[in-house]
Amino acid sequence: MKMNVRIVTLLLLGYCAGMTSPALAQKRDKLKKGPNISLNISTKKDSTKTSYLNIGLLTNIYRLKGVGVNAISSVVQYDMTGFQISGLASLTGRNANGFQLGGIANVAGENANGMMVSGLMNIAGKKAHGIQLSGLGNIIGKSQNGIAIGGLMNMAGSQAKGIQIAGLANIAGKSQSGIAIGGLMNVCAEKLSGAQVSTILNISGEETKGAQISAIGNVGVNVKGTQLSAISNIAAREIKGLQLCGAVNIAVKTENALQLSGLTNVCQDKLNGIQFAPGNYAGEVNGAQIGIINLCGGNVKGIQIGIINHSKDTTAHKLGLVNITPKTRIQMMMFAGNTSKLNASVRFKNRRNYTMLGVGTHYLDLNDKFSGCVFYRTGLYYPVAPKLELSGDLGYFHVENFENEDAETPERMYSLQARINLEYKIKSKISIFASGGYGVTRHYDKNKCYERKPIFEAGVILF
Repeated sequence: MKMNVRIVTLLLLGYCAGMTSPALAQKRDKLKKGPNISLNISTKKDSTKTSYLNIGLLTNIYRLKGVGVNAISSVVQYDMTGFQISGLASLTGRNANGFQLGGIANVAGENANGMMVSGLMNIAGKKAHGIQLSGLGNIIGKSQNGIAIGGLMNMAGSQAKGIQIAGLANIAGKSQSGIAIGGLMNVCAEKLSGAQVSTILNISGEETKGAQISAIGNVGVNVKGTQLSAISNIAAREIKGLQLCGAVNIAVKTENALQLSGLTNVCQDKLNGIQFAPGNYAGEVNGAQIGIINLCGGNVKGIQIGIINHSKDTTAHKLGLVNITPKTRIQMMMFAGNTSKLNASVRFKNRRNYTMLGVGTHYLDLNDKFSGCVFYRTGLYYPVAPKLELSGDLGYFHVENFENEDAETPERMYSLQARINLEYKIKSKISIFASGGYGVTRHYDKNKCYERKPIFEAGVILF
């Protein structure tokens, strides 16, 4: 009991000492108007009214070096060093050095150095060094260095260095160095050095060095690093590194880059690197395009590997079923024969070689139920007279018998065929031809031959 009385007596004496400062000092350091229901301990020699212990409901003091605990709010007009804890809000006019805990908000007019924990919002007017943890968001006027964790949003007016974690979005006005993890979005207006991770979208305004990872899409301008997403990646100017996504990669220019996607890669200008997707497009190619359809609007210094390859460069290296250049002649062929009875195909005719893609019906006899085939043929031709050409080709045919399957006829087969063709030009865009050859048709599922027979065909060529 005596000890409790002594403690209370010391607290009251300290409070009185703070209230009995010289009149001149009181006039010079008069507090701004505001409620002040608290008990403060300070020293007589401190002309700036520094409080070392502050306990109460509402506080409005000049400077705190020590501990401040208030049930409602705490206002420190100058600097706070130590602990500032309040039920609703903790406010510091200039710098908060140490620990701020507010049920609703913490505010530091200039810099926050240490740790800020609030139920809703943490705000630092200029810089924040350390940890900001809030239920709603953290707002830093200029730069954030350390860790910022907000239930919805983290915002740094200029720079963010360290780790930003938010349920909704992380925003850096100029640059972000470190890791930004946003539930929906991360935005860096100018320079990114580190990583952005989100479920919807990552945006970097000027330069990206590091990684952008999202479930939906990534957007950067100059990207040096990696973009990973489920749907799309965009490099508005150039990428050096990797673009990997499920649907579409887009870059204006690539430099030592790999574009890998589930659907399409687009490089508007010059591709220096590799594109790998079902569909690829580049303004120019210095590297490789690998896919089903490869398109190049200019010259190719490298190779195109795919089913259909196109470029405006007639000397480009192409490896595919159909290779198209500006000099490729595309023709329509219709013909009848003793294998597939009625046929239509498109022929892609280059300087000395050609390829064909086509379909045919009634591969079996006409009195049988419907059957058909799709085929690919490639060959060489030679003009033997002004209107007469001799050609030869090899072909692969996939045969579908549909409902004709029985003990002797399988549901599907394949056929390897060779032909010699003689073509006569009637007019500049109309020709007739006749073909003779030999074909072997076999089962897919067993080492068994279905039939061997000679081939006879005749038809017309348009265009």
